[in-house]
Amino acid sequence: MRTLIMIAAFCFLGSLNANTNTQLTYSVSGSGNYYPYYTHDPKQPGILPEVVTAILKTANIEGNNLLLPAKRTVLYLETGKIDFDLISPSWLNEQQRNDPRFVYSNAIISVDEYIVSTKKLSSEPQLKGAEIGTVRGYYYHDDEHFERIDFNSEKELLQALARGRVDLAIIGDLPAIYWAKELDIAIYFNSLHSQGEMHMRLQAKHKTLLPVINQAIETLHQQAFFKNITQRYVQSIPTAGMLGH
Repeated sequence: MRTLIMIAAFCFLGSLNANTNTQLTYSVSGSGNYYPYYTHDPKQPGILPEVVTAILKTANIEGNNLLLPAKRTVLYLETGKIDFDLISPSWLNEQQRNDPRFVYSNAIISVDEYIVSTKKLSSEPQLKGAEIGTVRGYYYHDDEHFERIDFNSEKELLQALARGRVDLAIIGDLPAIYWAKELDIAIYFNSLHSQGEMHMRLQAKHKTLLPVINQAIETLHQQAFFKNITQRYVQSIPTAGMLGH
């Protein structure tokens, strides 16, 4: 389901501590159709923009939002042009999770993704060797076992399912439910593909920032900020009865 959902580049204007003018450039647009995690509404920008803004403000770090397509965010992170993203390790294979170039913050919010179809299946779908609908630029921990059929966004992925271009797709539960409702497409959640929590993945050379970032995350958890933000966006999505087989 995803790609990197959020990226950031650090421009250091002083020494590395919470009392200096550290500026962080980031992007949380993902595919661009990653509702409720990202919207195009400046008044209600989505879960991730609000989460990032709160963490940076609490950590006393200046933020600068940069919009990049998902595939480019991956390239920028891999080449060191950006300094962190927001990602669930459950999306990564073992080699990617253990990449020494990166360190991880404390957990921020939980995320689930499912194997979705437009028809009710009689048994659990098998991915090995199958063509599976995915979002271009997103990580999938087991994509060496199936053939990826990439689409530009969660919206296009569900449209492809409805048109029969693919029979199965991997997609986050909340974006799937939102776009199924918007596009009037019946979908079935067949089995869980990954379940985890988003963390900030930071270039290892900036690991000295982790203590202040983790403290900000812990403070916001204690204030129930992440829970309240998620509930505010989720209440507009009719999740009841949508996750059955």
